[in-house]
Amino acid sequence: MNKIRVFSPKFLSAMIALRALPGAPLYDGNDQRVIDIAMKDLEIYKKTGVDSITLENDHDVPYIQPPLPQEAYALYTKVAREVRKNFDGPIGIQVMEFGHEAALKIAKETDLDFIRVEAFVFAHVGGAGILEGCAGKLLRLRKELKAENIKVFTDVKKKHCSHSLTIDLEIEDEVKQAQMFLSDGIIITGKFTGEKPEQNDFLRVKKVTKLPLIVGSGMTPDNITSFLPIADGFIVGSIFRTNGDFFGDTEPDRVYKFVETFKKERSKIV
Repeated sequence: MNKIRVFSPKFLSAMIALRALPGAPLYDGNDQRVIDIAMKDLEIYKKTGVDSITLENDHDVPYIQPPLPQEAYALYTKVAREVRKNFDGPIGIQVMEFGHEAALKIAKETDLDFIRVEAFVFAHVGGAGILEGCAGKLLRLRKELKAENIKVFTDVKKKHCSHSLTIDLEIEDEVKQAQMFLSDGIIITGKFTGEKPEQNDFLRVKKVTKLPLIVGSGMTPDNITSFLPIADGFIVGSIFRTNGDFFGDTEPDRVYKFVETFKKERSKIV
């Protein structure tokens, strides 16, 4: 039976952005390099004492809808297994774009703790086309896999997407539906990677749910103080990379600066 790992109050989950996997336009044919860079990032994060790790296949641009190529699935699974062997805290995974079933299967195979899911409820338009609500099929698969220990954290009004299909729904409406459909936590983002969410969205959503609220984009040493009192968790990536670039290399100094500020400010609250 898989271990149940406890999330720290106001947890910080540091993003490992995998280099391009087999089949993606930027894949360079070097599987070991993908693993080595992921493990190098993990060591940086471990030294700073982050609470959690999140894996994403960010360099697989432009993203495609499922299925993930088998070679890519195998390599992603190998990376996840290596990260699990070397990190004791909660680990999550997302498979871009809309690869939530693959993410769940990898998480089950490698003893991870959560997946990040877009279009959990309702539909929206992503970069690869229309994404339909997936809650019913996904949670039935989780039941079939006997993987109920794996939490499903769900984006609402997700970044990099058009939400004209649900223009008549406020963010509170989507959160109510996600809660009804058994989400384990709500992720709120800005419109694009690196952009912070609207603080008012958190305040509005807090009125309609007691689910954990997680910031999914845009955190920096300058704005983290404003979000710590209102959020329960933080998935952070871009600020750790060269010039804050989504596709940049992870820089230890940027990680240390952010984590130091984060821990200092969190200690005043928790």
